[in-house]
Amino acid sequence: MRAMSTSIESSLQVETQVVTFPSLALDCGVTLLHVDVAYETYGTLNTDRNNAILVLHAFSGDAHAAGTSRETGQPGWWSPMIGPGLAFDTDQYFVISSNVLGGCRGTTGPGSIDPTTGEPYAMRFPVITVGDMVRLQKMLIEHLDIDRLLAVAGGSMGGMQGLAWTVAYPDSVAAAIPIAATSRHSAQQIAFNEVGRQAIMADPDWNEGNYYNSKPPARGLAVARMVGHITYMSDTSMREKFGRRLRDKDAFGFDFSVDFEVESYLRYRGSQFVNRFDANSYLYITKAMDYFDLSAGYPSLSAAFEKTKTRFLLLSFTSDWLYPTYQSLETVSALRSRDIDVAFCELTSNYGHDAFLLETKEQSEMMAGFLASVYRDIASSHRPSRPQDASMKTPISARPDYAMIAELVESGSRVLDLGCGEGELLAWLREHKEIDARGVEIDPHKVRRAIARGVSAYQSDIDLGLADYPDGSFDFVILSQTLQETRYPLRVLKEMLRVGRHGIVAFPNFGHWSTRLSHLFSGRAPRTELFPYDWYQSPNLHFLTVHDFVLLCAQQNWVIERQIFLRGDRQVRRWPNVFSEVAVFSIRPA
Repeated sequence: MRAMSTSIESSLQVETQVVTFPSLALDCGVTLLHVDVAYETYGTLNTDRNNAILVLHAFSGDAHAAGTSRETGQPGWWSPMIGPGLAFDTDQYFVISSNVLGGCRGTTGPGSIDPTTGEPYAMRFPVITVGDMVRLQKMLIEHLDIDRLLAVAGGSMGGMQGLAWTVAYPDSVAAAIPIAATSRHSAQQIAFNEVGRQAIMADPDWNEGNYYNSKPPARGLAVARMVGHITYMSDTSMREKFGRRLRDKDAFGFDFSVDFEVESYLRYRGSQFVNRFDANSYLYITKAMDYFDLSAGYPSLSAAFEKTKTRFLLLSFTSDWLYPTYQSLETVSALRSRDIDVAFCELTSNYGHDAFLLETKEQSEMMAGFLASVYRDIASSHRPSRPQDASMKTPISARPDYAMIAELVESGSRVLDLGCGEGELLAWLREHKEIDARGVEIDPHKVRRAIARGVSAYQSDIDLGLADYPDGSFDFVILSQTLQETRYPLRVLKEMLRVGRHGIVAFPNFGHWSTRLSHLFSGRAPRTELFPYDWYQSPNLHFLTVHDFVLLCAQQNWVIERQIFLRGDRQVRRWPNVFSEVAVFSIRPA
């Protein structure tokens, strides 16, 4: 098959294509015949066929992800993310989007014609699962003559499909980007879907699903959409957008017409949804989402990822109460317990669940860096897939302690950096020593920058422990200029030596002569060039010296493999507890 290309300049219209497959076996045991799949493509598939990305839509989406639809004139649901120079850079990648099984926008669903009867399936359409959707997508990818996807990516139900891809086809996906998603629906999520389904089925026009040649259940579907749309927003976003403002009136009407702007908005959203979505598709797709449980058939969620060979980037949002962050963290924990490469960041947003469609700038930087890193790893050429921003380049010579740590780390090793900041050290080690790099950082802004560098950074507090990681997961665990800021330094040190064969610890030496003199003569908490903080602003919680750390190693029976002491960019050979500003230790268990 020849390479395929579609330009998606915003002014250019794109057309949805349809391919038909003879049959599809479903999880319920039924085999569907003559199954259509609607899809669009953007960019060019390269000669190695290794730059393909499948973007997966959420519940009410469709195949039209980017550009302007020739049919409707509307932009794609992820147009700000897909295109030249965007997160999914179509100058680099070949992007595919398809409508899910059970949908109503070109892919076979309950509104399609049953080839055995010549009538719409309606409720004779078999119940489907997310696994069935993914199985059909795999057939489409094979039809396009692609053996392995560079990435699968999507938000909400799209993220659920992406997770399912990595478990069902572990050899077929290099990377996955599930956003605001879950490995299984909670009782609350199932409950909201059931309210929507009941609203539809309570509409007399639903007629047991047989409405295709008559009036559709518009009222029930509109109410279902109104309920759903409330869950997509947050209290803050609704307060900012509507408050208690009245709609085209100065006082209450004291009736049941529209009083508030939020009422008018929800009614509008409901009526618009009726014009583009099928009520029966609503029933089938929400049921598939409720059935989804990635751990089904496995002893645990982590066991489901046993064969997975995929790199992951998971994103969540602070105000998303429909798919809250704890659900993403459950997936992250399962991946880490299997020692799978995973980056995670919780983004601050007031938009609620809709943030994955609206906070595109915040997501783009991370996605671009993550995808470029994955592509470099698998592409036949090792050149970066996009020029690196000058602001992202930090020579480690600017940090003498980094230079010493880099000297201690062996080429090709597995490295975890606790308190990795913006990932400068790990990025340098990955480029120059070809390490397998992972990082942990509590500051979400620094995590974003680290991921944008292609570093698999995980947003977390290292004081909470590294329990997700198995023993001996890493060759080196780095703790640079972070030990003094931890609440429980001994716990952190023990954990780093549990998960790593060697620990590299760098810290400022509070025994330096300038600190001693400042304390002695001022009688106040020291404020020096080395420690330029007032006591009430300092991030330092523990004030240790070189001698303190050496004594701790002796007490814990840890072996000091090497010790390096620095003053500026020079090594200190004598009296390090007095003259060194920074100490670097390489340690291991006895």
